[in-house]
Amino acid sequence: MNEPLQLGFDSIIVLSSYLALTLLIGFIANRKTPGKSPGEYFLGGKMTGALLLFFTMQATQYSGNAFFGFTGKAYRSGLIWILAVPLISLIITAQLSYAPRLYRLSQRFNYLTPGDFYEHRYNSRSLRLITAVLTIVSMFPYLMIQAEATGHAVVILSSGALPFWSGVVGISIVMAIYISVGGWQGVIWTDAIQGVLLAIALVSITWAGLEFAGGLPRILDFLATSKPEILRAPADPITMTSQWLSLLVVSAIGFAMYPHAIQRIYAAKDEHSLKRSFTAMLLVPFLLGGCTLLIGLTGLALFPDLAVSESDQVFGLLLAKLSVQYHALVVFVLCGLLAAIMSTASSVVLTLSSIFTRDIYQATLRQDASLQELTMVGRIFTIVILFVVVLLSLNSSLTLWRLTEIKIEFLMQLFPPLILGLYWRRMDRFAALTGLLAGSAVVAVMILSGYPRWGLFQAGLYGFFVNSAICLLLPRIGLASSAEKRRTEEIFQSFR
Repeated sequence: MNEPLQLGFDSIIVLSSYLALTLLIGFIANRKTPGKSPGEYFLGGKMTGALLLFFTMQATQYSGNAFFGFTGKAYRSGLIWILAVPLISLIITAQLSYAPRLYRLSQRFNYLTPGDFYEHRYNSRSLRLITAVLTIVSMFPYLMIQAEATGHAVVILSSGALPFWSGVVGISIVMAIYISVGGWQGVIWTDAIQGVLLAIALVSITWAGLEFAGGLPRILDFLATSKPEILRAPADPITMTSQWLSLLVVSAIGFAMYPHAIQRIYAAKDEHSLKRSFTAMLLVPFLLGGCTLLIGLTGLALFPDLAVSESDQVFGLLLAKLSVQYHALVVFVLCGLLAAIMSTASSVVLTLSSIFTRDIYQATLRQDASLQELTMVGRIFTIVILFVVVLLSLNSSLTLWRLTEIKIEFLMQLFPPLILGLYWRRMDRFAALTGLLAGSAVVAVMILSGYPRWGLFQAGLYGFFVNSAICLLLPRIGLASSAEKRRTEEIFQSFR
């Protein structure tokens, strides 16, 4: 069905050089920023300018999942995947709904993690701890996506010569080194390189795939004859709502609550840089959504009979097909693929390390820990979390898109207490805690009981409805104390 991709010696040199470059950047960053302060190690001293901020947000938001998960979803869905464009646009819109106000608070009160906002706004260490645990657990599937994407790439691109586990383990070792050594500076500069490579690689392979398959008109003609259903939208409103409108809402809110995206808001040098980076981000949906759709359609024409379990490999299969005619391009795209995976995974690992260090270790175990101790704990946790991710990735049976859905369905539960806490003075601690716990419980029960989707909506949306209703209704009872109201008013003074 597919041509094997033969990795020549030149390919090995290019890929090895790229991985060596990321390690070099990590060591240079270590010399530039010794990492004695958690604020420097995890957020670069909050001095990231607009250009670097754009590249790191773009590279970390759209990762190996864009190459494998999004293209696999496009393969299974067909032309309706054009909804990826508004989906990604809604993510940016959701982030813009809270980013400016959250940034002002982060600068005034020196936030380092998402949990800093929740504890400060609601004066609740319990809420900080719950947020930290929920975030870390939710992001494990995300890291598994990056590890599994590497494993799929290695298997297909080596035509089976290298096992799945070699990609998972190899990329994790490289990341563990340059994250632990370089911290934020190491991650941000590799993100800049990786963001450029990701965009160029995605556009290049889309063009080459279309050219190889005879052009888009020929692909559409073939699909219209052999798979006409793949070019049609769902015929009835109920199917459209349950399969796509629900997905748009869940994805927009869930992706917007990525903890590493929130930390990038904290890291901005100033509000002007933050807004400029978001303005540039508005171009990304058309690039990412359009390219992944075209790759999925090209895959349908070249590999029309892939099973669901094989569909996440369509990107790798396409590279294998192109390896002879476009050998140099395939090597370059492989670098872009590794760039996408490493940029996202490294940022997530660094963020989770900061969350564990500040929101769990320091808040509950060692409140008097020194700055050097906290930084060291963060580095150790980096290695631990990558080790756990490797073990989980080697035994996963879910598609990459399903892992993505699980992650965002839990993360979206953090949105109501965030947005209401930023804009509504009456929002109180009891409502935030109750809503977050209830929404997360609904999601967990539905998924574990075998009902990840029921009726029109996904589990995450039902949890979100319950969560939001509680957050909107409980504050009207008036349970907040006078002291809590005074603290809230002081916080809202920061927005003037």
